[in-house]
Amino acid sequence: MTVEHDPPAVPHDPDPRPTADVAPAPERRFSGLRERLTRIGGARGASSISRVRSSLPVRCLRRFGAINGRDRALVMGGQAFTAIIPLLIVLSAAVAGQGPTAIADRVANRFHVSGPSAQAIRTLFERPPGATGTLTVAGLVVLVFSVLSLTRSLQRTYEAAWQLPAMGVRGTLNAVTAIGLLISSLLVLSLLVGLLRQAPAGSVLGFVLRVVVNTAVWLLLQRLLLSRRIPIRRLLPGSFVIAAGSAVLTLYSALWMPRLIENNSERYGIIGITFAMLTWLILIGFLMVAAAVLSAELGGARTVERGVPQPDDPDAEAVRG
Repeated sequence: MTVEHDPPAVPHDPDPRPTADVAPAPERRFSGLRERLTRIGGARGASSISRVRSSLPVRCLRRFGAINGRDRALVMGGQAFTAIIPLLIVLSAAVAGQGPTAIADRVANRFHVSGPSAQAIRTLFERPPGATGTLTVAGLVVLVFSVLSLTRSLQRTYEAAWQLPAMGVRGTLNAVTAIGLLISSLLVLSLLVGLLRQAPAGSVLGFVLRVVVNTAVWLLLQRLLLSRRIPIRRLLPGSFVIAAGSAVLTLYSALWMPRLIENNSERYGIIGITFAMLTWLILIGFLMVAAAVLSAELGGARTVERGVPQPDDPDAEAVRG
């Protein structure tokens, strides 16, 4: 008589874990964390994680990661560098009648540097004594393409943050108008703040003026970058926060940039000035992306998740006008 035996039981792992080459999705991680907190702390733990996830800083971080904010910031910083250097060279040629170091002196005064650091800036942007002519076609072409590339990157960042499709040629024209508005406002605001410094409490008045003017400027700027598809009332909270942040950045740059320029010029010479400017522009690039993300969250833009094609991605469906 044959005795049949049951097949050996396969051990079951009660807590299976993903393999090393397959990373869990963000939503899966949050779901697992919520389940563990629920087991440990009950409903109070689940409520805590829900409040954290719905908080403004966490939502901004998630949106920043979903639109690849780091890569966008680095790209914009590099594009701003390739746009500003040709712009300064063209301006040096345009104002050659005021002296070979006219632009270099203004850059040194803008960053509050003196001594060897200011001399390094003059050497970098000084017009050669024997140079003739003003503007070159090659310089203008490089400048135009650099500015257009920076403009499109900034516009695509705002469209991705707000989950809007690109608008084609009409959107590009709006973006160019926005950049022109931004440059004009910076020049006018610098002149006004310079005049206010002579008055009593000029620094305080200058700070208030920057916040008020920049709020209006960024309201119109975002409106143009988004091709007038978002109501102004939804853009107003972000515009005010961006304006206050830009005023704080101006004060911080006045304290941080002189030290950075002096240290880099002492270590690396003239090339250190370009390193300092590139670092400053990359920082501004990160702040520009953060401004777009914060404005989208304050304006009630729909939720965006990592892994979902963005409006400017090739795989996303774009409605072009």
